[in-house]
Formats: sequence, structure tokens, C-alpha cells
Amino acid sequence: MKATKLLYLLALGLILGCTDDDLSNQQNQDLPASLRFNFLVNSNNEPIEYPELSGNELSVATYENTSLRTLKIPVVLSARSLKETVTAGYNVNSGLPEDSYEIQPQELHFTAAQPTDTIEVRFNQRWTAGETIAFSLTEVSDPSIQLGALNEATVGDRFEVTLGEVNTTYQLNTSRIDLSGAVGETVAFRVEFPNGYIEEEVDEAGIFSFLNGFDYTLERTGQGSDYISYRLTLNEDLSAADVNFQTIITLQQQPAYNISGNANLLVIKPIQTDRDLATNPASHFYDTSNPFYLVRGENWIDHDNDGACSWRSWTAFAVPVEVAADHPNAILGSDNATPDPADDVYYDAYRIGFSSSLAGRTTNPFNLQRWFANEATDASASPGFNIEAAIEFYPEGGTNTTQGSVAVIPQFLTISNRDGELFELAISGSGSYRQVSETLWEMKFELRVTNDALYGGTVTSEYYIYNDRGYEDPTDLPGNSCVEEITL
Repeated sequence: MKATKLLYLLALGLILGCTDDDLSNQQNQDLPASLRFNFLVNSNNEPIEYPELSGNELSVATYENTSLRTLKIPVVLSARSLKETVTAGYNVNSGLPEDSYEIQPQELHFTAAQPTDTIEVRFNQRWTAGETIAFSLTEVSDPSIQLGALNEATVGDRFEVTLGEVNTTYQLNTSRIDLSGAVGETVAFRVEFPNGYIEEEVDEAGIFSFLNGFDYTLERTGQGSDYISYRLTLNEDLSAADVNFQTIITLQQQPAYNISGNANLLVIKPIQTDRDLATNPASHFYDTSNPFYLVRGENWIDHDNDGACSWRSWTAFAVPVEVAADHPNAILGSDNATPDPADDVYYDAYRIGFSSSLAGRTTNPFNLQRWFANEATDASASPGFNIEAAIEFYPEGGTNTTQGSVAVIPQFLTISNRDGELFELAISGSGSYRQVSETLWEMKFELRVTNDALYGGTVTSEYYIYNDRGYEDPTDLPGNSCVEEITL
């Protein structure tokens, strides 16, 4: 008797625990079709948009919006089958001025192949915190379809947006772009607004300042609710192999927006050197079969600020630098186990980067996180702790397979403290690399970091980087420059 009762309770629990979607898939249930709002958020209360995975999140009936980006509100039709297109109407109620926002579409459409449609809210003006926009489903073309779900706790025929405080920021999407130097060459970049922007508030004529080293044209090519895209076209021949050309594009402060990430973009045509692709020195310092592969380093630093420098061990995620198939330094990294060349992946034979494979996280390039205290380490606040292309290799004579020189690729790194204050570091450096043993490779170099506010100019620090454990401890460097930790 107890066993029978337990089975009954388990079965009852499974039925009560099902969502209306789960129930609609039960062949032994004769449930009516329903139309409802299906707004999902993740653990950070951020909207989940298709095609992101929603996991086990339940739809919510209210949402506090703190972004100027277009807000997307999904509406889903749960039905066993549809023979024709179903249309539905909805009502909007808000105290906001009618011209302060736009809502599309006017009518929702659903088919068997596309059972979800989306209401999009585009904001044209800022709002007063506490304002609301309320949506309600009002009609559906098929009278057998009910408005709202079967679950009384979350009926789903109404959805309300509360408008909260907005912190508007902006940044460049990258800190360095390389050119080949051909006249007419084009490259693209974006100014990104993580929380969206109001077009009338952004002065595009004064959004950049320039330190130009060559002739080019810059034009706007597109925009979205959280970005403006630009194209730079080269107007002169920079193909001289032995000359370095560079331009710096810098974001300028806007009255209603704070710079929150990369503020400087270095556009550079670097010196070109003849190198044999077969040497492929970069490949010794990454492992694509291991997303958590670490290089191991030693840095000469006074981390404790006790007046004594020492070698401090550190690690960082090292990654290849992906390039196009026609890039002059391209080597095939993977064919993705298919004969189709369209999905082939190519890497730069002479460059590595330092970057975390975990979304929103960073790594510790050049042990820089030990240069500072009170630093923010998430990618949105300190994008400089992920470096797409950090070090370049130059095989001796262009063909040597065991040794050569290295260069820290010149660029700007943006980091911030935990209070949101930004610091821009200009980095460069040089040194050498060699094969120590059959499986052990070593880099030895000097890193130069420039920031007037933190250092009054440029400081230097010495480094070793190895592709694995098993290296000998470096010899101390008495009298060498010694970087101390700085509280940001």
C-alpha cells in the first residue's frame, strides 16, 4: 500500500512540476493551444535571446530594463499542429511620450515552422526611472487558441517593463588593426555602446581625435542599437617592407557617455620580414586540443613592495591568432574533419595571444595582474587582460627552426580599477626565443609599459616564458629595473 501511494505521489509531482510546454508534448493530454509572452532572463537578470540556450529558466511577467538597446519580447504559440498562419494582436499602455519609443510589429504572426514572434521596443529618448510599459495580448485569429498559458501562477497574457536607471558607456571593439599597405585596402572597426545609445546624444563629428601617420578616409558604414561601425580606406601606398607606418584613433569623451573600455585604436602597417612559414614558431606556445592550455612565465618584480625584486612565477592562457586563408602568415590550423575548405581554420605562424576561453573572463598576460592591486579582472571592465595578438616571432635568418627574436606587439591595453576608473597602458618590447630541449621552448624579453599617470612615462620589466614546466630557475638580476605593485 505504501509503495502504491509513493508511486502515485511521484506521478502527481511530475505532472504538477511540468510547464505548459511539457504538458503540450504529452500525447495522452488533450490540452488547448495557448498564446503567451515568453520573456526569459539568465542568472544575471539579462534577457536571453534566440538562439541562446535557455536551459531551465522560466518566463517572467515583469522585467526592469536598464538599457537603451532594443528590447526584444518573445511571444510563443503552443499548439500540437498548425495548418495555416495564425495572427494575434496586443495592446500597449505607458505614460511615456509617444515619440520616445517605437514598437514593432503591429501584428504578430505564427506558423508551424515559426511558432514564436517577437515584439521589439526601440527607445528614442531617455526616460525617468520608474516609468513602465505594459503589454497585454488581446486577440488571436484562431478562436480555439486561448490567450495565456495553463499555469495559473504565470498566465503569460500580460508583460510589464519597468524602466530603471541607465548607465551609458562606450568603447572601441579592438585596440589594434594591422594593414598590408596596399592602396585602397579597407579595414573595419566599431564603437560599441554596451547599454545602447540615443543617436542624437552622440556627436559623431567629435567622437574621435587622430594622430595620423598616413593618408586614409574614415566613413560610417552602419549602426545598431548598441554600436556604430566604421570603415577605414587607405589612400596611399605603404607597401615599403622596411618602414613602419601607424595612425592612432582615440575616443573623445561624450557628455552623456563614459568611456568604459578600449579608448585607443592603433592602425599599423608593420615592418615586413621574409620568413619561412614552415618554421611556424608560434605553434610551440599553444595547444588547440586544450582550451585551458597555459604558458608558464617568470617576471622580475617587487610584488610585495619591500624594496627587493625577485622572479615571480605566473601563468596565462595562450592561444593562436586566427587569420584569413589568404593572410601572408596563414597556416592551416584545422580542416574541421571535412573536405569543404569553407570551414577550414587558419592561424598566424608567427603570433600568439593571451585570452581566456571563458566568456566574460580574462587571463594574466605578462603577469600584469600582479603589477596592480584593486584591479577589475572581468573582460567588460578590463579588456586589456585579454590580448588577441601579444607576441610575434622572427626566426633567425627567416628560416631557423630552433631560435630567433621576439617582439611584444605594440598596442594599447585598457584596464580599470574596481571603481570603474580607466587606465590605458601602451606596451611594446623585444627579446629572443630558443628551443631548450626536445619539448621545452623559452622566450626571454623586456616588456615596456607606458602610462604617464601611473609611471610618469615608461617602465621596463624582464620576462621568461616557457611552453611547459621543467625549466631551470632564472638567475637573479641585481641592479635591474624593478617594477612595484601599484594600487589603482
